[in-house]
Amino acid sequence: MEKKKFIEPKSHIILALDTENEEKAFWVMDQCYDLIDCIKLNYPLVLKTGLGIIGKLKDKYKLPIFCDFKVADVPVTNNRIIKIVANAGGDAIMVHGIVGPDGLEEAMKAADNKISIVVQTEFTHPGGLVFTQGIADSLVELALRAGCQAVQTPGNRPERIKKVKSIVGDKCKIVCCGVGAQGGSYKTVLESGGDFPIIGRAIYQSSNPREYIVNLLNNL
Repeated sequence: MEKKKFIEPKSHIILALDTENEEKAFWVMDQCYDLIDCIKLNYPLVLKTGLGIIGKLKDKYKLPIFCDFKVADVPVTNNRIIKIVANAGGDAIMVHGIVGPDGLEEAMKAADNKISIVVQTEFTHPGGLVFTQGIADSLVELALRAGCQAVQTPGNRPERIKKVKSIVGDKCKIVCCGVGAQGGSYKTVLESGGDFPIIGRAIYQSSNPREYIVNLLNNL
Protein backbone atom coordinates (compact mmCIF):
# COMPACT_ATOMS: atom_id res chain seq x y z
CA MET A 1 0.00 0.00 0.00
CA GLU A 2 1.32 3.43 -0.93
CA LYS A 3 2.08 5.59 2.11
CA LYS A 4 -0.44 8.34 2.77
CA LYS A 5 0.87 11.65 1.50
CA PHE A 6 0.72 14.99 3.23
CA ILE A 7 -1.17 17.85 1.61
CA GLU A 8 -0.13 18.88 -1.88
CA PRO A 9 0.61 22.63 -1.93
CA LYS A 10 -1.35 25.10 -4.04
CA SER A 11 -1.29 28.42 -2.22
CA HIS A 12 1.02 26.77 0.38
CA ILE A 13 -0.99 28.37 3.19
CA ILE A 14 -2.08 26.46 6.27
CA LEU A 15 -4.48 28.58 8.31
CA ALA A 16 -4.10 28.21 12.08
CA LEU A 17 -7.75 28.65 13.01
CA ASP A 18 -7.21 29.58 16.66
CA THR A 19 -10.28 31.75 17.00
CA GLU A 20 -12.04 32.28 20.31
CA ASN A 21 -15.24 30.56 19.22
CA GLU A 22 -16.92 28.58 16.45
CA GLU A 23 -18.84 31.56 15.07
CA LYS A 24 -15.63 33.50 14.46
CA ALA A 25 -14.01 30.42 12.94
CA PHE A 26 -16.71 30.08 10.30
CA TRP A 27 -16.72 33.84 9.66
CA VAL A 28 -13.00 33.67 8.83
CA MET A 29 -13.34 30.53 6.75
CA ASP A 30 -16.23 31.88 4.70
CA GLN A 31 -13.95 34.64 3.48
CA CYS A 32 -10.87 32.66 2.56
CA TYR A 33 -11.49 28.90 2.29
CA ASP A 34 -10.69 28.89 -1.42
CA LEU A 35 -7.31 30.58 -0.87
CA ILE A 36 -5.79 28.13 1.63
CA ASP A 37 -4.62 24.53 1.43
CA CYS A 38 -5.44 23.31 4.92
CA ILE A 39 -7.06 24.22 8.25
CA LYS A 40 -4.97 23.74 11.39
CA LEU A 41 -6.82 23.27 14.67
CA ASN A 42 -5.27 23.59 18.11
CA TYR A 43 -6.62 22.67 21.53
CA PRO A 44 -8.40 25.93 22.52
CA LEU A 45 -11.06 25.87 19.79
CA VAL A 46 -11.51 22.09 19.97
CA LEU A 47 -11.81 22.12 23.77
CA LYS A 48 -14.48 24.82 23.53
CA THR A 49 -16.50 23.32 20.70
CA GLY A 50 -15.78 19.60 20.87
CA LEU A 51 -14.11 17.24 18.42
CA GLY A 52 -17.11 17.55 16.12
CA ILE A 53 -15.69 20.82 14.82
CA ILE A 54 -13.40 18.72 12.60
CA GLY A 55 -16.33 17.21 10.72
CA LYS A 56 -18.23 20.50 10.54
CA LEU A 57 -15.29 22.28 8.91
CA LYS A 58 -14.55 19.41 6.51
CA ASP A 59 -18.16 19.08 5.44
CA LYS A 60 -18.54 22.78 4.67
CA TYR A 61 -15.16 23.68 3.17
CA LYS A 62 -13.84 20.37 1.79
CA LEU A 63 -10.35 21.09 3.11
CA PRO A 64 -7.94 18.82 4.99
CA ILE A 65 -7.82 19.26 8.77
CA PHE A 66 -4.45 19.28 10.54
CA CYS A 67 -4.82 18.76 14.30
CA ASP A 68 -1.94 20.48 16.04
CA PHE A 69 -2.31 18.61 19.32
CA LYS A 70 1.45 18.21 19.92
CA VAL A 71 1.00 14.69 21.22
CA ALA A 72 3.76 13.83 23.69
CA ASP A 73 3.10 10.84 25.93
CA VAL A 74 3.95 7.15 26.03
CA PRO A 75 3.02 5.26 22.86
CA VAL A 76 -0.14 3.61 24.21
CA THR A 77 -1.63 7.03 25.03
CA ASN A 78 -0.34 8.75 21.90
CA ASN A 79 -1.76 6.01 19.72
CA ARG A 80 -5.22 6.30 21.26
CA ILE A 81 -5.23 10.04 20.55
CA ILE A 82 -4.09 9.49 16.96
CA LYS A 83 -6.85 6.95 16.32
CA ILE A 84 -9.53 9.16 17.90
CA VAL A 85 -8.51 12.10 15.70
CA ALA A 86 -8.36 9.93 12.57
CA ASN A 87 -11.84 8.56 13.28
CA ALA A 88 -13.13 12.11 13.76
CA GLY A 89 -11.96 13.01 10.25
CA GLY A 90 -8.56 14.55 10.93
CA ASP A 91 -6.10 14.35 8.05
CA ALA A 92 -2.89 15.08 9.98
CA ILE A 93 -1.78 15.31 13.59
CA MET A 94 1.28 16.87 15.25
CA VAL A 95 3.37 14.53 17.41
CA HIS A 96 6.39 15.65 19.43
CA GLY A 97 9.66 14.17 18.21
CA ILE A 98 10.79 13.89 21.83
CA VAL A 99 8.70 10.71 22.16
CA GLY A 100 11.70 9.03 20.54
CA PRO A 101 12.15 6.52 17.72
CA ASP A 102 9.86 3.85 19.14
CA GLY A 103 7.20 6.46 19.86
CA LEU A 104 7.25 7.73 16.27
CA GLU A 105 7.28 4.23 14.82
CA GLU A 106 4.28 3.31 16.96
CA ALA A 107 2.54 6.54 15.95
CA MET A 108 2.92 5.63 12.29
CA LYS A 109 1.41 2.21 12.97
CA ALA A 110 -1.49 3.78 14.86
CA ALA A 111 -2.05 6.20 11.97
CA ASP A 112 -2.57 3.13 9.78
CA ASN A 113 -2.21 5.20 6.61
CA LYS A 114 -5.40 7.08 7.50
CA ILE A 115 -3.82 10.21 8.96
CA SER A 116 -0.45 11.92 8.38
CA ILE A 117 2.06 12.27 11.21
CA VAL A 118 3.74 15.68 11.45
CA VAL A 119 6.71 15.79 13.84
CA GLN A 120 7.17 18.80 16.11
CA THR A 121 10.89 19.58 16.36
CA GLU A 122 11.35 23.11 17.67
CA PHE A 123 9.30 25.85 19.32
CA THR A 124 9.03 29.28 17.68
CA HIS A 125 9.11 31.41 20.84
CA PRO A 126 12.39 32.53 22.51
CA GLY A 127 12.18 29.65 24.97
CA GLY A 128 12.52 27.27 22.05
CA LEU A 129 16.15 28.32 21.76
CA VAL A 130 16.88 27.00 25.25
CA PHE A 131 16.12 23.32 24.76
CA THR A 132 14.39 22.33 21.53
CA GLN A 133 16.68 23.96 18.97
CA GLY A 134 19.65 22.01 20.25
CA ILE A 135 18.00 18.66 19.50
CA ALA A 136 15.85 19.70 16.53
CA ASP A 137 18.07 18.24 13.79
CA SER A 138 18.12 14.88 15.56
CA LEU A 139 14.32 14.93 15.78
CA VAL A 140 14.08 15.66 12.05
CA GLU A 141 16.29 12.65 11.36
CA LEU A 142 14.12 10.49 13.64
CA ALA A 143 11.04 11.59 11.71
CA LEU A 144 12.65 10.58 8.44
CA ARG A 145 13.64 7.16 9.74
CA ALA A 146 10.11 6.56 10.99
CA GLY A 147 8.67 7.54 7.61
CA CYS A 148 6.61 10.46 8.92
CA GLN A 149 4.94 12.64 6.31
CA ALA A 150 6.09 16.06 7.52
CA VAL A 151 8.24 17.89 10.04
CA GLN A 152 7.72 21.25 11.70
CA THR A 153 10.34 23.99 11.93
CA PRO A 154 10.08 27.68 12.90
CA GLY A 155 8.92 29.93 10.09
CA ASN A 156 10.45 32.89 11.92
CA ARG A 157 13.97 31.39 11.68
CA PRO A 158 14.85 31.08 7.98
CA GLU A 159 18.26 29.59 8.74
CA ARG A 160 16.54 26.69 10.50
CA ILE A 161 14.25 26.09 7.53
CA LYS A 162 17.29 25.91 5.23
CA LYS A 163 19.02 23.47 7.57
CA VAL A 164 15.99 21.22 7.85
CA LYS A 165 15.52 21.28 4.07
CA SER A 166 19.14 20.16 3.68
CA ILE A 167 18.32 17.15 5.86
CA VAL A 168 14.95 16.09 4.45
CA GLY A 169 15.33 17.05 0.81
CA ASP A 170 12.17 15.83 -0.91
CA LYS A 171 11.54 12.95 1.52
CA CYS A 172 8.88 14.77 3.51
CA LYS A 173 7.14 18.13 3.74
CA ILE A 174 8.16 21.03 5.98
CA VAL A 175 5.48 23.00 7.82
CA CYS A 176 6.51 26.30 9.36
CA CYS A 177 4.83 27.86 12.40
CA GLY A 178 5.54 31.42 13.54
CA VAL A 179 4.56 33.22 10.34
CA GLY A 180 2.83 36.57 10.63
CA ALA A 181 2.36 37.64 14.25
CA GLN A 182 5.62 35.99 15.36
CA GLY A 183 7.66 37.66 12.63
CA GLY A 184 7.99 34.96 10.01
CA SER A 185 7.39 35.85 6.36
CA TYR A 186 5.27 33.79 3.95
CA LYS A 187 7.62 34.62 1.09
CA THR A 188 10.79 33.93 3.07
CA VAL A 189 9.52 30.54 4.25
CA LEU A 190 8.98 29.42 0.66
CA GLU A 191 12.31 30.86 -0.51
CA SER A 192 14.09 29.05 2.35
CA GLY A 193 12.69 25.65 1.41
CA GLY A 194 9.56 25.38 3.53
CA ASP A 195 6.45 23.89 1.96
CA PHE A 196 3.72 25.36 4.16
CA PRO A 197 3.84 28.65 6.06
CA ILE A 198 1.34 28.34 8.92
CA ILE A 199 -0.43 31.66 9.48
CA GLY A 200 -2.89 32.31 12.28
CA ARG A 201 -3.39 35.64 14.02
CA ALA A 202 -2.37 37.73 11.02
CA ILE A 203 -5.31 36.22 9.13
CA TYR A 204 -8.04 35.58 11.70
CA GLN A 205 -7.50 38.86 13.55
CA SER A 206 -7.55 40.84 10.30
CA SER A 207 -10.64 42.90 9.54
CA ASN A 208 -10.45 41.46 6.02
CA PRO A 209 -8.84 37.98 6.02
CA ARG A 210 -9.38 37.52 2.29
CA GLU A 211 -7.63 40.75 1.40
CA TYR A 212 -4.70 39.86 3.67
CA ILE A 213 -4.18 36.51 1.91
CA VAL A 214 -4.65 37.94 -1.59
CA ASN A 215 -1.93 40.50 -0.82
CA LEU A 216 0.43 37.71 0.26
CA LEU A 217 -0.17 35.75 -2.90
CA ASN A 218 0.23 38.79 -5.12
CA ASN A 219 3.55 39.72 -3.56
CA LEU A 220 5.41 36.47 -4.07
